[in-house]
Amino acid sequence: MTSSPFSGRIERIILVLIGLDLLLQVVETVPALSDYPRFFYWTGIGVWLLFTVEWCIRIRRADDWKEYAFSFLGIMDFLAILPLWLGTGFDLKGLRAFRLLRLLRSTTRLAGRSDAGAKMIRAFKHAKDEALTLFIGTAIMVFTTGLGMYHLENRAQPEVFGSALDGLWWAVITLTTVGYGDAYPVTAIGRIVATVAMFAGIGVIGGACGIMADALREASVPPAPDG
Repeated sequence: MTSSPFSGRIERIILVLIGLDLLLQVVETVPALSDYPRFFYWTGIGVWLLFTVEWCIRIRRADDWKEYAFSFLGIMDFLAILPLWLGTGFDLKGLRAFRLLRLLRSTTRLAGRSDAGAKMIRAFKHAKDEALTLFIGTAIMVFTTGLGMYHLENRAQPEVFGSALDGLWWAVITLTTVGYGDAYPVTAIGRIVATVAMFAGIGVIGGACGIMADALREASVPPAPDG
Protein backbone atom coordinates (compact mmCIF):
# COMPACT_ATOMS: atom_id res chain seq x y z
CA MET A 1 0.00 0.00 0.00
CA THR A 2 1.33 3.43 -0.87
CA SER A 3 2.06 5.76 2.02
CA SER A 4 -0.80 8.22 2.54
CA PRO A 5 -2.69 9.98 5.34
CA PHE A 6 -5.34 7.26 4.98
CA SER A 7 -2.86 4.42 5.52
CA GLY A 8 -1.37 6.34 8.45
CA ARG A 9 -4.78 6.64 10.11
CA ILE A 10 -5.44 2.95 9.49
CA GLU A 11 -2.12 2.08 11.12
CA ARG A 12 -2.93 4.14 14.22
CA ILE A 13 -6.42 2.61 14.48
CA ILE A 14 -4.94 -0.87 14.21
CA LEU A 15 -2.41 -0.07 16.95
CA VAL A 16 -5.25 1.00 19.25
CA LEU A 17 -7.15 -2.16 18.35
CA ILE A 18 -4.10 -4.30 19.08
CA GLY A 19 -3.68 -2.58 22.43
CA LEU A 20 -7.30 -3.28 23.37
CA ASP A 21 -6.93 -6.87 22.20
CA LEU A 22 -3.83 -7.40 24.34
CA LEU A 23 -5.64 -5.88 27.31
CA LEU A 24 -8.56 -8.27 26.80
CA GLN A 25 -6.21 -11.24 26.58
CA VAL A 26 -4.67 -10.24 29.91
CA VAL A 27 -7.99 -9.53 31.63
CA GLU A 28 -9.40 -12.85 30.41
CA THR A 29 -6.88 -14.74 32.55
CA VAL A 30 -8.18 -13.15 35.80
CA PRO A 31 -9.98 -15.94 37.73
CA ALA A 32 -12.74 -13.57 38.88
CA LEU A 33 -13.69 -12.94 35.23
CA SER A 34 -13.64 -16.58 34.13
CA ASP A 35 -17.46 -16.66 34.24
CA TYR A 36 -17.66 -14.66 31.02
CA PRO A 37 -16.01 -16.95 28.44
CA ARG A 38 -18.50 -16.16 25.70
CA PHE A 39 -17.79 -12.42 25.93
CA PHE A 40 -14.06 -12.95 25.46
CA TYR A 41 -14.62 -15.56 22.76
CA TRP A 42 -16.81 -13.33 20.61
CA THR A 43 -14.64 -10.30 21.29
CA GLY A 44 -11.70 -12.28 19.94
CA ILE A 45 -13.73 -13.25 16.87
CA GLY A 46 -14.61 -9.58 16.36
CA VAL A 47 -10.96 -8.53 16.54
CA TRP A 48 -10.02 -11.16 13.98
CA LEU A 49 -12.82 -10.02 11.68
CA LEU A 50 -11.61 -6.42 11.89
CA PHE A 51 -8.08 -7.55 11.05
CA THR A 52 -9.53 -9.44 8.08
CA VAL A 53 -11.35 -6.33 6.85
CA GLU A 54 -8.17 -4.32 7.21
CA TRP A 55 -6.20 -6.95 5.25
CA CYS A 56 -8.78 -6.84 2.45
CA ILE A 57 -8.58 -3.03 2.37
CA ARG A 58 -4.81 -3.20 2.04
CA ILE A 59 -5.13 -5.71 -0.79
CA ARG A 60 -7.69 -3.47 -2.52
CA ARG A 61 -5.65 -0.26 -2.17
CA ALA A 62 -2.22 -1.72 -2.96
CA ASP A 63 -0.61 -0.63 -6.21
CA ASP A 64 0.30 -4.27 -6.82
CA TRP A 65 -1.71 -6.58 -4.58
CA LYS A 66 0.57 -9.55 -5.28
CA GLU A 67 3.62 -7.58 -4.20
CA TYR A 68 1.92 -6.67 -0.92
CA ALA A 69 0.39 -10.12 -0.30
CA PHE A 70 3.73 -11.89 -0.68
CA SER A 71 5.82 -9.27 1.11
CA PHE A 72 7.09 -9.82 4.65
CA LEU A 73 4.49 -7.46 6.14
CA GLY A 74 1.71 -8.88 3.97
CA ILE A 75 2.49 -12.43 5.05
CA MET A 76 2.49 -11.36 8.70
CA ASP A 77 -0.92 -9.74 8.19
CA PHE A 78 -2.23 -12.92 6.61
CA LEU A 79 -0.85 -15.20 9.34
CA ALA A 80 -2.52 -12.99 11.95
CA ILE A 81 -5.98 -13.63 10.46
CA LEU A 82 -5.49 -17.21 9.21
CA PRO A 83 -6.30 -18.94 12.55
CA LEU A 84 -9.80 -17.43 12.50
CA TRP A 85 -10.70 -19.20 9.28
CA LEU A 86 -8.93 -22.40 10.26
CA GLY A 87 -10.32 -22.52 13.79
CA THR A 88 -13.91 -21.32 13.56
CA GLY A 89 -16.02 -23.53 15.81
CA PHE A 90 -13.06 -24.63 17.90
CA ASP A 91 -11.31 -23.34 21.00
CA LEU A 92 -9.28 -20.36 19.78
CA LYS A 93 -7.32 -19.74 22.97
CA GLY A 94 -4.25 -21.54 21.70
CA LEU A 95 -4.37 -19.58 18.44
CA ARG A 96 -4.71 -16.08 19.86
CA ALA A 97 -0.96 -15.68 20.13
CA PHE A 98 -0.97 -15.31 16.34
CA ARG A 99 -2.64 -11.93 16.81
CA LEU A 100 0.60 -10.73 18.41
CA LEU A 101 2.03 -10.84 14.89
CA ARG A 102 0.02 -7.69 14.20
CA LEU A 103 1.83 -5.91 17.03
CA LEU A 104 5.19 -6.97 15.59
CA ARG A 105 4.08 -5.97 12.11
CA SER A 106 2.87 -2.51 13.12
CA THR A 107 5.94 -1.90 15.27
CA THR A 108 8.19 -2.85 12.37
CA ARG A 109 6.33 -0.55 10.00
CA LEU A 110 6.35 2.43 12.34
CA ALA A 111 10.02 1.89 13.22
CA GLY A 112 10.90 1.99 9.56
CA ARG A 113 9.11 5.34 9.19
CA SER A 114 10.65 7.08 12.20
CA ASP A 115 14.11 8.60 12.39
CA ALA A 116 14.95 6.55 15.48
CA GLY A 117 13.83 3.35 13.77
CA ALA A 118 15.86 4.16 10.66
CA LYS A 119 18.89 4.86 12.85
CA MET A 120 18.52 1.48 14.57
CA ILE A 121 18.30 -0.28 11.21
CA ARG A 122 21.49 1.46 10.03
CA ALA A 123 23.18 0.56 13.31
CA PHE A 124 22.34 -3.13 12.90
CA LYS A 125 23.74 -3.02 9.38
CA HIS A 126 26.95 -1.41 10.64
CA ALA A 127 27.36 -3.99 13.41
CA LYS A 128 26.33 -7.17 11.63
CA ASP A 129 29.88 -8.52 11.19
CA GLU A 130 30.88 -7.77 14.78
CA ALA A 131 27.58 -9.13 16.08
CA LEU A 132 28.02 -12.34 14.09
CA THR A 133 31.53 -12.78 15.47
CA LEU A 134 30.27 -12.22 19.03
CA PHE A 135 27.39 -14.66 18.47
CA ILE A 136 29.73 -17.38 17.18
CA GLY A 137 32.11 -16.84 20.09
CA THR A 138 29.24 -16.98 22.56
CA ALA A 139 27.88 -20.17 20.97
CA ILE A 140 31.32 -21.79 21.32
CA MET A 141 31.46 -20.78 25.00
CA VAL A 142 27.94 -22.11 25.61
CA PHE A 143 28.74 -25.52 24.12
CA THR A 144 32.17 -25.72 25.77
CA THR A 145 31.05 -24.80 29.27
CA GLY A 146 27.72 -26.61 28.98
CA LEU A 147 29.19 -29.93 27.90
CA GLY A 148 32.05 -29.52 30.35
CA MET A 149 29.68 -28.87 33.23
CA TYR A 150 27.64 -31.94 32.30
CA HIS A 151 30.69 -34.20 32.45
CA LEU A 152 31.91 -32.60 35.68
CA GLU A 153 28.59 -32.65 37.55
CA ASN A 154 26.72 -35.65 36.16
CA ARG A 155 27.97 -38.11 38.76
CA ALA A 156 27.64 -35.67 41.66
CA GLN A 157 24.05 -34.63 40.87
CA PRO A 158 22.54 -36.69 38.04
CA GLU A 159 19.07 -35.31 38.78
CA VAL A 160 20.25 -31.78 37.89
CA PHE A 161 22.74 -32.50 35.11
CA GLY A 162 21.12 -35.62 33.71
CA SER A 163 22.02 -34.88 30.09
CA ALA A 164 24.10 -32.54 27.98
CA LEU A 165 20.96 -30.47 27.39
CA ASP A 166 20.85 -29.69 31.11
CA GLY A 167 24.44 -28.53 30.90
CA LEU A 168 23.67 -26.33 27.91
CA TRP A 169 20.69 -24.82 29.74
CA TRP A 170 22.95 -24.01 32.68
CA ALA A 171 25.49 -22.42 30.31
CA VAL A 172 22.86 -20.22 28.67
CA ILE A 173 21.40 -18.86 31.91
CA THR A 174 24.91 -18.35 33.33
CA LEU A 175 26.50 -16.63 30.34
CA THR A 176 23.49 -14.34 29.96
CA THR A 177 23.81 -13.50 33.70
CA VAL A 178 20.20 -14.58 34.33
CA GLY A 179 21.10 -17.22 36.92
CA TYR A 180 17.75 -18.81 37.77
CA GLY A 181 19.42 -20.97 40.42
CA ASP A 182 17.68 -24.16 39.29
CA ALA A 183 21.05 -25.66 38.29
CA TYR A 184 24.43 -24.97 39.86
CA PRO A 185 27.65 -26.94 40.40
CA VAL A 186 28.56 -28.58 43.70
CA THR A 187 32.00 -29.96 42.85
CA ALA A 188 35.13 -27.84 43.29
CA ILE A 189 36.20 -28.03 39.64
CA GLY A 190 32.62 -27.35 38.56
CA ARG A 191 32.54 -24.17 40.63
CA ILE A 192 35.83 -23.04 39.09
CA VAL A 193 34.39 -23.53 35.61
CA ALA A 194 31.22 -21.70 36.69
CA THR A 195 33.28 -18.75 37.95
CA VAL A 196 35.06 -18.48 34.61
CA ALA A 197 31.71 -18.73 32.80
CA MET A 198 30.22 -15.96 34.93
CA PHE A 199 33.06 -13.56 34.13
CA ALA A 200 32.79 -14.56 30.46
CA GLY A 201 29.08 -13.76 30.62
CA ILE A 202 29.81 -10.26 31.87
CA GLY A 203 32.19 -9.87 28.94
CA VAL A 204 29.55 -11.06 26.49
CA ILE A 205 26.98 -8.54 27.74
CA GLY A 206 29.57 -5.75 27.81
CA GLY A 207 30.78 -6.64 24.33
CA ALA A 208 27.27 -6.60 22.93
CA CYS A 209 26.56 -3.20 24.52
CA GLY A 210 29.84 -1.81 23.21
CA ILE A 211 29.20 -3.05 19.68
CA MET A 212 25.73 -1.54 19.65
CA ALA A 213 26.93 1.76 21.10
CA ASP A 214 29.61 2.09 18.42
CA ALA A 215 27.12 1.15 15.71
CA LEU A 216 24.61 3.76 16.90
CA ARG A 217 27.33 6.40 16.96
CA GLU A 218 28.32 5.51 13.40
CA ALA A 219 24.67 5.54 12.32
CA SER A 220 24.23 9.03 13.79
CA VAL A 221 27.00 10.50 11.65
CA PRO A 222 25.52 11.88 8.40
CA PRO A 223 27.07 10.44 5.22
CA ALA A 224 29.77 12.53 3.60
CA PRO A 225 28.64 14.38 0.45
CA ASP A 226 29.78 12.95 -2.86
CA GLY A 227 32.69 14.61 -4.57
